[in-house]
Amino acid sequence: MIYFKVLVLNLIIVLLLPVILLQALWVRKKTAVLPEPDGERVLTSADSKLLLTNNVLVIGDSAAAGVGATTQMGALTGLLYLNLVKHGPTRVTLNAKTGFKSEDVLNLLHEMPAEHFSSVLVSIGVNDVTKFVPLKRWRQNIDAISTLLSDKFGCETILFTALPPIHCFPALPQPLRALLGYRARLLNQALADSVTARANADVLYVSALNVSGTMTDIQQSGLMAEDGFHPSTKGYEIWANSALEKFSTLYSTTMGTTKKVTAETDVTATK
Repeated sequence: MIYFKVLVLNLIIVLLLPVILLQALWVRKKTAVLPEPDGERVLTSADSKLLLTNNVLVIGDSAAAGVGATTQMGALTGLLYLNLVKHGPTRVTLNAKTGFKSEDVLNLLHEMPAEHFSSVLVSIGVNDVTKFVPLKRWRQNIDAISTLLSDKFGCETILFTALPPIHCFPALPQPLRALLGYRARLLNQALADSVTARANADVLYVSALNVSGTMTDIQQSGLMAEDGFHPSTKGYEIWANSALEKFSTLYSTTMGTTKKVTAETDVTATK
């Protein structure tokens, strides 16, 4: 059924190709290009020489890298660290880059030296949507990433963040927004099918970022950065807390009791 939906979508894209190409060029020209925020990418607590309670990897694309926030401490990695450090010796490692697709993350994992991570939070998919990565290749990459994280890095918990509601992204005009949004839904469906078959993996659906509302709802929510494409610090706070709650629900013995944090929480991180 999903491949029939892909076929229908591809036919629509072919019919609207001239319009879509013009809109894509317009978006690339008009959309602000935000940098990855400054800050440490390995956050380690002062008591890290003790047995680590939490050794977490954040890996993926520009959203994982924190684009839209002003510093890493106000982005996903920093906000995760600020909470986890309260529950024991903690290290959170960020390895992400703007533009990364699922295949890029897979290649990165092959290049990284083997290390044990208790948990990993993965953010990929938007670039697979915009670069029109085939659904079959997407499935293969997700399966390979999950296997590598389990076998090479010993991850006890693998959490893939669901693709955001691209159909509501303010930076995209219609019909490009609707078509990319529908394609994101198909990739989310394939992601869920692949990931939930694994005992140590799951999909994180951030309810506030996966709204069923409209573009106006997103614009007024304050969850999007100025480029209309990435989360704001407020969006990252919701994402981080959702991830912590999910980790806690699935693996409470390793994550402890979560407590909501904001970017203003005063915790000192050392490299």
